[in-house]
Amino acid sequence: MPTTTGASATPRTLSSGPAAGPAERAGERADTAARSVRELFGGRALGVPGTLLGAPAHPWPRTRTAPWHYWWQAHLLDALVDAGLRHRDEPVRAEPFRREAHRLLRGITLRSGGRVTRNSYYDDMAWLLLAVGRLTALDHALAGRADVACLDAGSALLARIEQGHTTDLGGGVFWNTRHDVKNTASSAPAALAFVRTHRTEQARAVLAWLQETLWNPERKVFHDGLLLVAAGSGTEVTRLDERLFSYNSGPVLGALLELADAPGTGADERSRLLRTAADVVAGAAETFGRSVDGHRVLTTHGGGDAGLFSGILARYLAEAARHPELPEQARRTAAELVTGTAEVLWAGRREADPAAVHGAPSSAAGETVAIFSPDPARPARESQRPGAPVELSTQVQAWTVLEAAARLDRA
Repeated sequence: MPTTTGASATPRTLSSGPAAGPAERAGERADTAARSVRELFGGRALGVPGTLLGAPAHPWPRTRTAPWHYWWQAHLLDALVDAGLRHRDEPVRAEPFRREAHRLLRGITLRSGGRVTRNSYYDDMAWLLLAVGRLTALDHALAGRADVACLDAGSALLARIEQGHTTDLGGGVFWNTRHDVKNTASSAPAALAFVRTHRTEQARAVLAWLQETLWNPERKVFHDGLLLVAAGSGTEVTRLDERLFSYNSGPVLGALLELADAPGTGADERSRLLRTAADVVAGAAETFGRSVDGHRVLTTHGGGDAGLFSGILARYLAEAARHPELPEQARRTAAELVTGTAEVLWAGRREADPAAVHGAPSSAAGETVAIFSPDPARPARESQRPGAPVELSTQVQAWTVLEAAARLDRA
């Protein structure tokens, strides 16, 4: 249940171009998506040098009060880290992604009023914390040390998220600072962040709450949340929000897998966690999977915030597909959903010539950018017609899916 805040960046304009060419390898496809998102949406935060933000849409809004989405920027940061880690054996190619990721973190900080924690939504901050942690890993891989600003941002974000983890409503993490909703959207990425920061008892508690409170054992998916009705009245009651969104399965899956592998996890608990992870994969395939052009693909949820949902799930399905101790069927199902979605998104892309409008230069002579459909069942020539706005969220989703497929290709 993410929310929207405001931002601005220095605009550029691009247009439609030639039809798609032949298919490339998974890594080359991911590189095309990376370049395209950066060309279409990348600009300075409030015009300040040394910063980066993703514009909410292309063509870019021409007002400095145009809306932006903090958590979209977090997933853009995660995608930049994906690309940097994918090229970590080629530092010359990886380093630009690392530098851009740090510029983006500075941009998010600037646009948030100087503090990344100036946000009312714990899920937004949990997503950024996960991305910042991975950026720190990229720093170690390429520079041999962590960046101080990155470490400071991570520490501040973790402290804020811990404030949302309370015993109210039985446990879990609140969605926002009003403390009237606890949901999967905040609890799942927080649980994963707790595993990664060695707070395994907190992670266990949040995962247990999710399974006890929001897990649907028949469908093997998580309901969206638990709402506190008439908060502050003295007669509070709760109401279950039974909506199902694909992204909620993703970070739960990641937390289960990483807690299973964490030091101190015993053999019985590890076995239980991996069985639950396999159930989550099966539930995601049944509830959010479908067939398109002979491929098993993830159902998407449209644009806006929902334009990111299935990309998030794909990120963690790729981790499941690579986990050697998950049952073979679960690994195969996870891999098929990731690679199938990537294949159909790639086949349905529309290509655009950056130089066609207002003389904007392309990133290299003769290169085009790719525009991806928000819906794998519809090619971009139908869903993203020339001249229609293209949202950042849907393009970061496609980039995330293609990076996930590239990780499987490398494996």
